[in-house]
Amino acid sequence: MEFVNLKMEDYPSFLKLYNEAFPENERRVYKDEEHLANFIRMKGGKFHAFAAKDGDLFLAFLSYWTFEGYTYIEHFAVEPEHRGKRIGSLMLHHLFKEVSPDVLIEVEHPDSPESVRRINFYEKHGFKIRREFNYVQPPYSPAQAPVPMLLMTHGDVDLHNIDSIKDMLAEVYNIEN
Repeated sequence: MEFVNLKMEDYPSFLKLYNEAFPENERRVYKDEEHLANFIRMKGGKFHAFAAKDGDLFLAFLSYWTFEGYTYIEHFAVEPEHRGKRIGSLMLHHLFKEVSPDVLIEVEHPDSPESVRRINFYEKHGFKIRREFNYVQPPYSPAQAPVPMLLMTHGDVDLHNIDSIKDMLAEVYNIEN
C-alpha cells in the first residue's frame, strides 16, 4: 500500500466513496470530475487530498486544508470492504508525519454506534474532544442545513473560541466573520 496525492485518474473512485460515505448535508456538491478539478485549482494550494492505493486499487482518501497553526481534515473515508485493516490508522500517521501533527477535525455527536466508534478511533490516535464552545458545521450551500458537530484536535491546536477557526470557516465554508 502507498499514499499518493490525489490525481485525475483517482477522481472517479474518490467521488464514488465521498458520495457514499458522507450524508448530503456533510459534503459539498461536486457535479463531476471536472468540477472537482476546478475546485482544487481554485483553492490555490490550501486544499489537498491523498489516497491509499494498492497498485491501481483505490482503498481510501483523506482530504485536508492547511492553515496557520493546524491542518483541518475535511473528509476521510476507507472503502467499506477494506475497513478494519489499519488503513485509516496508517493514513493518520502519514498525515501527522508528512503534513503536521497539529490537526483539527469535526465529528458527529455520539448519538449512534457508528459515531461513537468514530470518536473512539480518533481518541485512540491521540485526538481530544474540545468543548471550548458549541460548534455547528456551517452548510456547504444555501440548500443545506447546518449540522451540530464536535471539534477534536490532535497535537497543539490553539482553540479558545470561534475566532480560533475563523480562517477555516472562511476558506472551507465561505463564512466571513
